[in-house]
This record gives sequence, C-alpha cells and structure tokens, in this order.
Amino acid sequence: MHGPLVSSIMKPRRALSGLKRQALDFWTRITNTHLRQSFSIESHLTLRERIALYDLCSQSTVIAEIGSYIGASACCFGAAALRTGNKRILCIDTWNNDAMSEGNWDTWTQFQNNTSLYSSFITPVRGFSTQVVEKIQAITPAIDLLFIDGDHSYEGVKADWDAYKAFLKPGSIVVFHDYGWAEGVKRVVNEDAMPHIKSHGNLPNMWWGVLATKP
Repeated sequence: MHGPLVSSIMKPRRALSGLKRQALDFWTRITNTHLRQSFSIESHLTLRERIALYDLCSQSTVIAEIGSYIGASACCFGAAALRTGNKRILCIDTWNNDAMSEGNWDTWTQFQNNTSLYSSFITPVRGFSTQVVEKIQAITPAIDLLFIDGDHSYEGVKADWDAYKAFLKPGSIVVFHDYGWAEGVKRVVNEDAMPHIKSHGNLPNMWWGVLATKP
C-alpha cells in the first residue's frame, strides 16, 4: 500500500529538484558570461568544472591539455587568456574521438570552429599524447597547468602521467578529469601524483593538485 503513495510524493520532489538545477544552471550562465563560448559546447564537463578550469589557470602561462574533443575546456583556458593576454594553450588530441563512448569520427573542424575566438593563444598538436612528446618539448620546456582528460583506463592515464610529468615543476597544477568514476584515474592520482602534492581539491568528477616537488 505504501508504494503508490511514496511514488506520488517523490514525483513532485524530483520535479522540484529538477527546477532547482535548471535555476542554478541559468544563474551560473548569466554570472559567468566570460565562459559563454565554453558553456555553449556540448561536453562531459559540467558548468562547475568549466568554472574551476578557468579559475585554476589564472596564474598559469603555459597550459597543456590531453584530450581536447571539440573545445569546451580549451575555451575555458582561452577565456582566461583573453583576460590576461599572456597564455599559451597546447591542445593535444587525435581529433578522431578516440577513447570516447560516442564512437570514432573526425572532430577537428568542430574544434577549430568552437575555439576560433581564442586561436591566437591555442597551439593544436594532433596525435596520440604519448607519441607527440617531442613536439611538445620543441614548443616548451615546462608546463604550468596540465589537464589530463584522454584515455581513462589505468594504462592510459599512467602513460600520460609518465610522458608529461617531466614538464611539471614545483607550483605546477595537474588536473585529472573523470576522477569520480574512473578507477584508473583515481589510482594514478593516489599513487603517482599525490606524493608530490602540497594542496589539492576536487569536484565530484574532477581532481586537481598543486605540486610541492618535481615528479
């Protein structure tokens, strides 16, 4: 007898919760107009994660992201670059939608179109992250913020960390996406990144830390 009654109570609650989320999203969008372009791009990044990326890179000059997809995160960094005028954003991706649940297709044109406002700050590096390290070395000896959002298997995340940790230094920020559900991401954070971290924070699905020592 309690089933239908509980169900009838829960439906209005779920509806109210949905309305609250919509109102919060609306408020987030109108109070962060500098991220309008990023917010307009379909992505697995939440609005809060995009705001966090923008805030985290405020003091960074050289930013590198592994996994650019169609540009939502690059636009967060680009918005910060427009404000300061002194950032270089290295976007590393195959732009073939590898390791994504949606399947493979060429996303290069979408990425270019979505990030065109910030193209003067962005250097795309097309290829698998572990195979383009020498190209990155030719561009910069150090990275101030590294955003890892590529292959989320343990082997993939570990390979990215091992390939790019040499670019990091004390004070560099490392950010891992899909920390909330991907056990491989959590393992690399706990085993490889955390021993070098002096401070860290997280959202449900994104983790970041500031390095105290060089990995």
